[in-house]
Amino acid sequence: MGEMRRAWRVVILLSAIVAAAGLSLAQDAADRRKARKEKETEESYHRPAVSRPVKPTVPDSNRFRSDRVFLEKADSLYREAYDYEGRQIVKGDVRFRQAGMWMFCDSAYYYPELNSMDAFGHVRMEQGDTLFVYADKVFYNGDERLARLRCGASEPKVRLVNRDVTLVTDSLDYSLAMELGWYDRGGKIDDKVNTLTSVIGEYSPGTKNAEFYKDVVLVNNRDGFTMYTDTLYYNTGTHIARIESETEIQGENDTILTRRGIYNTELGNAELISRSTIIHRDTNNNVTTLEGDSIIYDKATRISRAYMFRGLGKVATPMVLTDTAHKTKLIGGFGLYNDSTREAHATQYPLLMEYSRPDTIFLRADTIKTFILTKKVWPDSIARLQLADSVAPDSSLMVDKEFHVAQAFRRARFFKEDLQGVADSMVFHESDSMLYMYRKPAVWSGERQVYGNRIDVHFNDSTADWALLPEQGMMVEYVGEDFYNQLAGKRMLATFDDQELKRLEVDGNVEAIFLPQESDSTYNRLVNAESSFLTIDMNGRDMERLKMWPEVSGTVTPLFLVKRQQQYLQKFIWLERIRPRREWYGGKVRWADDLGEVPDELEEYFSQPPIFPESSQPALPSAKSEKSEKSEKSEESDNSDNSDNPDNPSNQAQ
Repeated sequence: MGEMRRAWRVVILLSAIVAAAGLSLAQDAADRRKARKEKETEESYHRPAVSRPVKPTVPDSNRFRSDRVFLEKADSLYREAYDYEGRQIVKGDVRFRQAGMWMFCDSAYYYPELNSMDAFGHVRMEQGDTLFVYADKVFYNGDERLARLRCGASEPKVRLVNRDVTLVTDSLDYSLAMELGWYDRGGKIDDKVNTLTSVIGEYSPGTKNAEFYKDVVLVNNRDGFTMYTDTLYYNTGTHIARIESETEIQGENDTILTRRGIYNTELGNAELISRSTIIHRDTNNNVTTLEGDSIIYDKATRISRAYMFRGLGKVATPMVLTDTAHKTKLIGGFGLYNDSTREAHATQYPLLMEYSRPDTIFLRADTIKTFILTKKVWPDSIARLQLADSVAPDSSLMVDKEFHVAQAFRRARFFKEDLQGVADSMVFHESDSMLYMYRKPAVWSGERQVYGNRIDVHFNDSTADWALLPEQGMMVEYVGEDFYNQLAGKRMLATFDDQELKRLEVDGNVEAIFLPQESDSTYNRLVNAESSFLTIDMNGRDMERLKMWPEVSGTVTPLFLVKRQQQYLQKFIWLERIRPRREWYGGKVRWADDLGEVPDELEEYFSQPPIFPESSQPALPSAKSEKSEKSEKSEESDNSDNSDNPDNPSNQAQ
């Protein structure tokens, strides 16, 4: 009985469990039916079954507006639910476009409502087939059409490529509206002709213009010259640089220093419009510098033209050409220098200074030209051996040596402390230390004056040691009051020792007027004599010996009986008024002619006919041959037996 009760209780319990489960299942089914009805009421269509991954689609309306940024392609698009900026995250083969500009990247944030985007990874911008920009990331504003490009892991440098021009930097801002890119953290532009670097710079692909500021360096990829400056304007199409600050251009053999100008980096031509200097170096490292208020330089011809400012309101400074090897300086209002031939040309009050010795030689004329002459010479060691042993060595041992030549044309004059002179034209040869003076030359030394049709002067260490008048001449020495010692002849040779006249030789048609000095240093007689030859030996300012031969004629007249017509030879003229002289300027002594103005007296002197009849000018003589010829004449005169002739006025003078 008890077992049956227990079994019944189990049956009742199982029935209750089954009933409860049935009620739960029924309730779930009812809930599902209710939810299905609610969803069917909310949706009016049925979704198709998914057959492939979902990708973003591109709307097709208003795709040609130039003021909007469009997403053209992406592998995936995602938008966060609560992103109120409307940012879309696109990835995989992303492509954007605004007007004719395309942008490619790995991923991007796209802001359609803000008309902008931020692109990341292998960013590439393309405009037509001429402009390409590469970066790691870019922040682009479509309204301003402004891209801010930065380097990163995928692109270590930002690069802008425009045909032959490549701009490289870490950070670049580029305006498509202005077609202009700029950087301020250092950058480099290479256009195959030049490479330019600077801290700040900008470049316009449309105009090809570039501007560079701060620590600007231009390196020419062809010739290798380098330009250093702080401000530079440059065009990659013409390769012309406009200089606007202190600039140094260093080449293989030339250096240019300037502040303003234009430099054609492809041709190597320069037009410098501020006070500038060009420094030339030759193969022996000798330096020649050219300075000017403005300079035009032609690299093809290697010719430089330097000018002095002439405009109002500008401080004019003459051009200066300095040859450090030959210790010369050429100054003038205009100058031309050929670096390949080392020829120089100066006009507009030119002045040439030779400063190899303490007593500088000054030379002025309307036009001055200089050049370098190369000659074969013996090395110093062989020359000394040849002089000691009188042995002629092998000529193959001779070496090339450069010598300076200066030519002065029209109203020329030179001046140094112990010697001054004028002539219509002058030529100086450093190789034989000769100065040749043509047409109405005159030379002064102390109280002596020499003039003729031509004068040749030989220098030894910048001091004259002999002078020759080969075509008639006259020597005049001031004695006092209206009296002058005078000597004329067809040919005259004067030798000097320590700046004093040592010997004088005169050949042909000798005429002389002189006042012999008495033992008490007074003058009592005037001697007037004529002969064919004459020699005078001097000891300081005292005449040791005077000799005239073969025949002498003349008179000796006491001073108190001398008539005025007896005092002067026919060709006598005292030219002190045109003599270059020193004067005081600004508290110091300087040559009056150093200012370059031509005195009226000098102008009048050269406008008048020659003092002596002119003959054709012979070839320039050799200093050695002239001196040896005069020595032979001197020996000839010493053998004359006329010294005992009592009628010889020279014997009376002794």
